[in-house]
Amino acid sequence: MNKFGIEGGYFSLNGKKVFLNSGEIHYFRIKRELWEEHLKKAKEAGLKTISSYVPWVWHEVNEGEFDFSGTTQPERDLIGWIELCQKHGFTCIVKPGPFILAEYRGAGLPDWFLEKYGDTIKMHNSKGEAVLSDGVSLFNPVFLSKVEQWYNHVMPIISQKQVQNGGPIIMMQVCNEIGVFSWLAHQADYNEQVKEQFISFIKTRYSTIDELNTLWESNYTSFQEIELPPDGNTPYKSKGDRSRDYEWHCFWRKYYANYLRLLSSWIRKHNISIPLYHNLPGWIYGHGYEFPLNITMYEDLYEDKSELIFGVDHIPEFVSYRNLHDDRIINDIVSAMQGEKPLFAAEFQSGSREYHVVTNPREMELFYKASIANGLKGWNYYMFSQGKNPPAKGYSGDTFYWFTPLDNQAKPSSAFPVVQKMSRFIETHEELILTTKRKAEVCVLFYSPYYATELERPEVGASELKFVPARIRRSAYFDGLLKALQVLNVDYDMVDLASSSVNDLLAYKQVWLFSTDEMNAPDQQTIASFVTNGGNLVIFPYLPDREMNQKPCTVLRDTFKIKSSQPEIIDSPLIKLYNLTDIKCSNPLIAYTTEGIDGATPIAFTLRGSICGFEKNVGKGKVVHLGTWLGFDTEGHLQAYTTILERSKAQLANASSTNNFITVRQKFNDTSESLLFVGNYYNENQSGKITYKHPKTNERVQLPLIDGEIEIPPLYAFISPISKEIGKGINILHTTSDVIGINSNNNIITIHLTGDPGLIGEMVLEGINISKIKSAEISEKPIMLIWHNNRIVLNYLHSNKEIVLTLKMLDK
Repeated sequence: MNKFGIEGGYFSLNGKKVFLNSGEIHYFRIKRELWEEHLKKAKEAGLKTISSYVPWVWHEVNEGEFDFSGTTQPERDLIGWIELCQKHGFTCIVKPGPFILAEYRGAGLPDWFLEKYGDTIKMHNSKGEAVLSDGVSLFNPVFLSKVEQWYNHVMPIISQKQVQNGGPIIMMQVCNEIGVFSWLAHQADYNEQVKEQFISFIKTRYSTIDELNTLWESNYTSFQEIELPPDGNTPYKSKGDRSRDYEWHCFWRKYYANYLRLLSSWIRKHNISIPLYHNLPGWIYGHGYEFPLNITMYEDLYEDKSELIFGVDHIPEFVSYRNLHDDRIINDIVSAMQGEKPLFAAEFQSGSREYHVVTNPREMELFYKASIANGLKGWNYYMFSQGKNPPAKGYSGDTFYWFTPLDNQAKPSSAFPVVQKMSRFIETHEELILTTKRKAEVCVLFYSPYYATELERPEVGASELKFVPARIRRSAYFDGLLKALQVLNVDYDMVDLASSSVNDLLAYKQVWLFSTDEMNAPDQQTIASFVTNGGNLVIFPYLPDREMNQKPCTVLRDTFKIKSSQPEIIDSPLIKLYNLTDIKCSNPLIAYTTEGIDGATPIAFTLRGSICGFEKNVGKGKVVHLGTWLGFDTEGHLQAYTTILERSKAQLANASSTNNFITVRQKFNDTSESLLFVGNYYNENQSGKITYKHPKTNERVQLPLIDGEIEIPPLYAFISPISKEIGKGINILHTTSDVIGINSNNNIITIHLTGDPGLIGEMVLEGINISKIKSAEISEKPIMLIWHNNRIVLNYLHSNKEIVLTLKMLDK
């Protein structure tokens, strides 16, 4: 019996760790007679898995009339599609909704259902009006009844065809992006079931109505009198108003979780045992800064609270220096929140859903390699095959996706060779990709309440906040601190503050915390205990003075013995920080008196000479506080971040570059091997010297090894195995080529390579048996063996085609 599962943060097939290399092909958008041709091309591209939605609207043609065998239309033959995938050696991922979205009109819900029940099941606003959206009230009994009937028909097929029963289906998506409707419309659902559930939720949060009234500044006599917060753009009226809104956001996190738990329980009743996942959106026209908001919607399902894993939508649309940091941050946040579950890109861009957004295969290849460096354990090319919508079903007309590796007739595009290349790269280095991890001595904390804002209303001062997280989190945190760390090539880990322990944080030599006025007491206590027990903390731009529900809380201020602070507004503010002058910052600046910081050492001053930052020993540890935020707008900001980082004595990077426009990253496994990513996100050549750590000896190794600098072409990256054995006693130390195949036989080692023609090829070999290498050839032409400190250096030219390096050994 075959088995597919999740073990220790990896996907596993029959007990072996695997990288999930999948492509999305929609059988319902491709003519039946072309199915086989698409699958043949997918096999040629090196894919192992095929993913598809299973649209409810497509298979329940009329109410109560189901077609899974193609009786009414050949393209409805779901059973035939699954069996054809298996015939061609593929495993399958199925996504039976009920919501599929996928630019399908009605988001996958049947037309007859929406026509008959639409007014009843739609989301409604606070005025009782149906919202113009594909979203529905998820716990509406009519909706749930019809979903359960849909599941009762489709799940037996999936159960029969799952891998444990001899079929190809290895994984299933549970619904799709359910929080997206409220997020995009900035609109909650105000149906009666929602109000009832909200009141029940609040009863679990407050022991008495008086306790609630104190925080909400209300005068309810019972919980049943509770009113829902207003929707739209009504500004907050008071702290109490904001307190209620915080609970409103917390409720939705429980609401979505309960909905997905319900669907999961229905699935499991059909004896389906394959892994389940839910998909998360977040990229907005090339940027991922809103993704953290989307994952916080599901925080009630994090870690061991649910069996679900989260699939990430990685749809950057373009790749450049402007967004070089986004995918890493998204991956890091997902890993921090979901715990020991594999990082999977469920929608991994290989085409464009909008015709005016023309994807570039070169940019996509850079993105794919960066995603490996940033920890993905699997991906699903979305879309691998273009589709044609059934009449009047496509949100964008008759065509679904453009610039895909295959068009709807199964003809390859310029994106096809990139998928082929990445498949061969994964196959060659699968274990190394899966087992290597980042080594970091610096940690950045993620605090999910700062992103619980999909329904947040305007803050005009009534809540008396110095810093509103939603206003500054992108500039101060996402595109500020985190981008600067990326540009500086700092190795850091992302940790979820709310689920971390003091011991977790003490493993790092420096911890950074973006903090505003609000932070819950347990989380303040974790940070306070971390510092007093020897931790090194950098916190900006504020020391919180209340919890998220607006209850006063000064745990951190009390621990650090900070007595008072005042905001200071300065036009075009600049600060002096340590020995740096005229560092751009932002208003308000939080000013302290000497007495107010109780013996701390001032480290930052405003243009008026006020103290706006200090360094202080607290217990066994130290806190560095900056009462403003810097962002990342100038080279002075890089100097400022570097100055603070270097005071930690932490090792900031395992791999580094003499040029900040060259991004480098190194990951290690437990068997003295590593992977080195070297990339240029800039749109012109960049030159520099790369230094990395030898995974066995800790030697600092340079690339190029001997002299000079490496010149990286625009929008290009390579991933080199470090200290990878290719023959007995012969290792690749590093290479500037992508190694996509290794064969060793009869004293001959052949290595299949690709690389950009603008990048000089260098491969360095080491090991106890390299003296047995007699000669080397590139595509049957001899190249020189250059000996350097008991290593062999091979230099060669890349071309637009694959090249083959042949090493011939001395006869035994």
